Amino acid sequence: MRRPRLFRSMFAHMSLATALAVPVSAQERPMNFMDVQTMKRAGSWTPSPDGAWMLYTVATPDWEEAESYSDIHLVSLSEGVSTSRQLTYTNSKNERSPAWAPDGSYFAFLSDREVAERETDQLYVMRHDGGEARRVTDAKEGVSDFAFSPDGAWLVYRSGESGREQLHRLAANDLDAGPVQITDGEAGVERWDWAPVGERVFFTRPDSFDEDERIRREEGFTVDVKNAVTPLSSLWGVDVPSAVEERLEGTDDYSVENFTVSNTGAWIGFTGGSTRRYERNITAQRLYADPYLLNLESGEIERLAENYEVGESGVSFSPDDAWIAFSAPDRLDRYSMTENRVYVRATIDSGGAFTKLGEAFDNSLS
Repeated sequence: MRRPRLFRSMFAHMSLATALAVPVSAQERPMNFMDVQTMKRAGSWTPSPDGAWMLYTVATPDWEEAESYSDIHLVSLSEGVSTSRQLTYTNSKNERSPAWAPDGSYFAFLSDREVAERETDQLYVMRHDGGEARRVTDAKEGVSDFAFSPDGAWLVYRSGESGREQLHRLAANDLDAGPVQITDGEAGVERWDWAPVGERVFFTRPDSFDEDERIRREEGFTVDVKNAVTPLSSLWGVDVPSAVEERLEGTDDYSVENFTVSNTGAWIGFTGGSTRRYERNITAQRLYADPYLLNLESGEIERLAENYEVGESGVSFSPDDAWIAFSAPDRLDRYSMTENRVYVRATIDSGGAFTKLGEAFDNSLS
């Protein structure tokens, strides 16, 4: 019987994985389902700033416990596999999200190694050339994520109660000085990112927090309301040394869903979603959102498209910020099932027309 193409492709990939992962002496029978389930998997590949080394994680599945545990490994990018070595050893625990300090002298990572029930991660630092890991946070609710500033002066992380997580800073040259909270809104910080230059972090945050909903959940009333009323979100910036926050757009005409900081830090492209309850909370929500462009120097905000039931991607910037682009269907005037094209324009050409690329191509572009 002829197998469907999907299964032929899957078995082809599995056969390649087998050849790479299983010793020759073990290649005496066909690969089976359990072989795939028990394979170790690599991820979180993180080259060092000088390009000499790469950190990565290896996840080891525990089929009997229905769990998977990860450790951090190191390899030389010039010499390859023979130099690979394991840096962390914690049975039944996880080390994840390794990130180099900008000067390459050490790296940070998240781990639940000192938590009995594997419920929360804390932030650790470690040298790649030897020594033990050192914990630098003791957050009650754990650490969700973190990032070094581009200049290496600060290490910022997100932590807090679900829905109310805030940003905290650590001085990278004095981690023992302890954290300082730098955001303090009623609702929690959601998506966040460093400015490419300077000491500023941008983030999105809902305009309010539903305390009644939190209480209902805690008391076990977990019924999900279809298309529930949810707060709008806004785009903010915070100066990390002073912890002074600033709302960067002040309108209720849309809800900020995601954003991209340009390469020079002069612009932010963001997606503004519909404020209407039923348009915001359905599966095809991007049909009711449009791309916007914020000039950080002047504060001017430009709506780049104004289409109903037409889904555009987020905004991309050329390396020098001279150009902006997004992808969207070939027809922008109404909903259609046409292939996606790329639309490009000079960044400073406010109100100018976009050039459509790939119109003759017989497939989608992104």
